Amino acid sequence: MKSNGSVYVAAVFALLIGYFSYQWWFNQNRVVKRRLGELAATLSVPAGETDLERVARLSRLRLYLADDLKVTGGKQGQDLTSLDAVMIAASGFRPAKGGVVDFVDVDVKLDGDTARAYATAQVTTRDPVTNEAVVDSRETVFSIFRRDDAWLVSAVELKPPSRP
Repeated sequence: MKSNGSVYVAAVFALLIGYFSYQWWFNQNRVVKRRLGELAATLSVPAGETDLERVARLSRLRLYLADDLKVTGGKQGQDLTSLDAVMIAASGFRPAKGGVVDFVDVDVKLDGDTARAYATAQVTTRDPVTNEAVVDSRETVFSIFRRDDAWLVSAVELKPPSRP
Protein backbone atom coordinates (compact mmCIF):
# COMPACT_ATOMS: atom_id res chain seq x y z
CA MET A 1 0.00 0.00 0.00
CA LYS A 2 2.76 2.36 0.88
CA SER A 3 4.34 2.12 -2.59
CA ASN A 4 1.01 2.99 -4.29
CA GLY A 5 0.88 6.22 -2.32
CA SER A 6 4.43 7.03 -3.37
CA VAL A 7 3.54 6.40 -7.02
CA TYR A 8 0.58 8.77 -6.78
CA VAL A 9 2.65 11.48 -5.09
CA ALA A 10 5.38 11.08 -7.73
CA ALA A 11 2.77 11.30 -10.51
CA VAL A 12 1.27 14.47 -9.00
CA PHE A 13 4.73 16.04 -8.69
CA ALA A 14 5.53 15.08 -12.30
CA LEU A 15 2.28 16.70 -13.47
CA LEU A 16 2.99 19.86 -11.46
CA ILE A 17 6.54 20.08 -12.80
CA GLY A 18 5.23 19.57 -16.33
CA TYR A 19 2.56 22.23 -15.88
CA PHE A 20 4.90 24.85 -14.45
CA SER A 21 7.56 24.06 -17.07
CA TYR A 22 4.96 24.56 -19.77
CA GLN A 23 3.83 27.85 -18.22
CA TRP A 24 7.42 29.04 -17.91
CA TRP A 25 8.55 28.22 -21.45
CA PHE A 26 5.41 28.35 -23.60
CA ASN A 27 3.03 30.81 -21.98
CA GLN A 28 2.75 33.60 -24.56
CA ASN A 29 2.77 36.36 -21.92
CA ARG A 30 6.13 35.09 -20.71
CA VAL A 31 7.38 34.65 -24.28
CA VAL A 32 6.58 38.31 -25.05
CA LYS A 33 8.20 39.50 -21.80
CA ARG A 34 11.28 37.39 -22.54
CA ARG A 35 11.40 38.81 -26.08
CA LEU A 36 11.31 42.38 -24.70
CA GLY A 37 14.11 41.45 -22.29
CA GLU A 38 16.20 40.23 -25.24
CA LEU A 39 15.46 43.51 -27.07
CA ALA A 40 16.58 45.48 -23.99
CA ALA A 41 19.81 43.46 -23.82
CA THR A 42 20.46 44.20 -27.50
CA LEU A 43 19.92 47.92 -26.89
CA SER A 44 22.30 47.94 -23.91
CA VAL A 45 25.88 49.08 -24.56
CA PRO A 46 28.59 46.86 -23.04
CA ALA A 47 31.41 48.78 -21.38
CA GLY A 48 34.25 47.42 -23.54
CA GLU A 49 32.38 47.38 -26.85
CA THR A 50 34.42 47.86 -30.04
CA ASP A 51 33.02 49.43 -33.21
CA LEU A 52 32.66 46.02 -34.87
CA GLU A 53 30.79 44.63 -31.85
CA ARG A 54 28.55 47.70 -31.93
CA VAL A 55 27.65 47.12 -35.58
CA ALA A 56 26.90 43.45 -34.85
CA ARG A 57 24.76 44.37 -31.84
CA LEU A 58 22.78 46.94 -33.81
CA SER A 59 22.24 44.52 -36.69
CA ARG A 60 20.58 42.10 -34.23
CA LEU A 61 17.85 44.72 -33.72
CA ARG A 62 16.27 43.55 -36.98
CA LEU A 63 15.43 40.25 -35.26
CA TYR A 64 13.05 42.05 -32.89
CA LEU A 65 11.54 44.78 -35.04
CA ALA A 66 8.97 44.75 -37.86
CA ASP A 67 9.79 46.28 -41.26
CA ASP A 68 7.01 48.87 -40.88
CA LEU A 69 8.01 49.87 -37.34
CA LYS A 70 6.71 53.20 -36.04
CA VAL A 71 8.27 55.00 -33.07
CA THR A 72 6.39 58.01 -31.69
CA GLY A 73 7.22 60.40 -28.89
CA GLY A 74 10.98 60.44 -29.37
CA LYS A 75 13.21 63.38 -28.57
CA GLN A 76 12.04 66.71 -30.00
CA GLY A 77 8.77 65.02 -31.01
CA GLN A 78 10.55 63.28 -33.86
CA ASP A 79 8.59 60.24 -35.09
CA LEU A 80 10.28 57.41 -36.95
CA THR A 81 8.12 55.60 -39.49
CA SER A 82 10.22 52.69 -40.77
CA LEU A 83 12.74 50.14 -39.64
CA ASP A 84 15.41 51.82 -41.75
CA ALA A 85 14.78 55.18 -40.04
CA VAL A 86 15.06 53.48 -36.63
CA MET A 87 18.29 51.73 -37.67
CA ILE A 88 19.77 55.05 -38.88
CA ALA A 89 18.78 56.75 -35.61
CA ALA A 90 20.22 53.84 -33.60
CA SER A 91 23.49 53.92 -35.53
CA GLY A 92 23.84 57.66 -34.88
CA PHE A 93 23.04 57.32 -31.19
CA ARG A 94 26.21 57.03 -29.11
CA PRO A 95 25.36 56.67 -25.43
CA ALA A 96 27.99 56.37 -22.75
CA LYS A 97 29.68 52.97 -22.70
CA GLY A 98 28.09 50.68 -20.19
CA GLY A 99 24.58 52.09 -20.72
CA VAL A 100 22.01 49.51 -19.68
CA VAL A 101 18.47 49.40 -21.06
CA ASP A 102 15.78 47.57 -19.14
CA PHE A 103 12.02 47.26 -19.46
CA VAL A 104 10.49 47.01 -15.99
CA ASP A 105 6.94 46.54 -14.76
CA VAL A 106 5.97 44.90 -18.06
CA ASP A 107 2.25 44.21 -18.44
CA VAL A 108 1.27 42.22 -21.55
CA LYS A 109 -2.25 42.11 -22.99
CA LEU A 110 -2.59 39.32 -25.57
CA ASP A 111 -5.21 39.13 -28.29
CA GLY A 112 -4.43 36.12 -30.48
CA ASP A 113 -1.35 36.88 -32.55
CA THR A 114 -1.12 40.50 -31.41
CA ALA A 115 -0.18 42.01 -28.08
CA ARG A 116 0.22 45.34 -26.33
CA ALA A 117 2.93 45.61 -23.73
CA TYR A 118 3.02 48.45 -21.23
CA ALA A 119 6.41 48.96 -19.60
CA THR A 120 8.73 51.46 -18.03
CA ALA A 121 11.85 51.82 -20.18
CA GLN A 122 14.86 52.59 -18.01
CA VAL A 123 18.25 53.64 -19.36
CA THR A 124 20.99 53.58 -16.74
CA THR A 125 24.34 55.26 -17.50
CA ARG A 126 27.24 56.50 -15.40
CA ASP A 127 27.90 60.18 -14.83
CA PRO A 128 31.42 60.76 -16.24
CA VAL A 129 32.37 63.15 -13.42
CA THR A 130 30.92 61.50 -10.31
CA ASN A 131 30.63 57.93 -11.64
CA GLU A 132 27.15 57.73 -10.09
CA ALA A 133 24.33 55.90 -11.84
CA VAL A 134 21.99 58.16 -13.79
CA VAL A 135 18.58 56.66 -14.56
CA ASP A 136 16.28 58.00 -17.27
CA SER A 137 12.87 56.32 -17.38
CA ARG A 138 9.82 56.71 -19.58
CA GLU A 139 6.52 54.94 -19.82
CA THR A 140 6.42 52.96 -23.06
CA VAL A 141 3.71 51.13 -24.99
CA PHE A 142 4.72 48.41 -27.45
CA SER A 143 2.47 46.99 -30.18
CA ILE A 144 3.69 43.50 -30.98
CA PHE A 145 2.59 40.80 -33.40
CA ARG A 146 3.57 37.20 -33.99
CA ARG A 147 4.94 36.10 -37.35
CA ASP A 148 6.54 32.71 -37.97
CA ASP A 149 6.58 31.94 -34.24
CA ALA A 150 8.54 35.12 -33.43
CA TRP A 151 7.13 38.21 -31.74
CA LEU A 152 8.06 41.45 -33.55
CA VAL A 153 7.60 45.02 -32.33
CA SER A 154 5.50 46.99 -34.84
CA ALA A 155 5.04 50.23 -32.88
CA VAL A 156 6.58 51.95 -29.89
CA GLU A 157 5.01 54.92 -28.15
CA LEU A 158 7.25 56.77 -25.71
CA LYS A 159 5.32 58.83 -23.21
CA PRO A 160 6.76 62.19 -22.14
CA PRO A 161 8.87 61.96 -18.98
CA SER A 162 6.96 62.79 -15.85
CA ARG A 163 8.02 65.92 -14.03
CA PRO A 164 8.94 65.56 -10.34
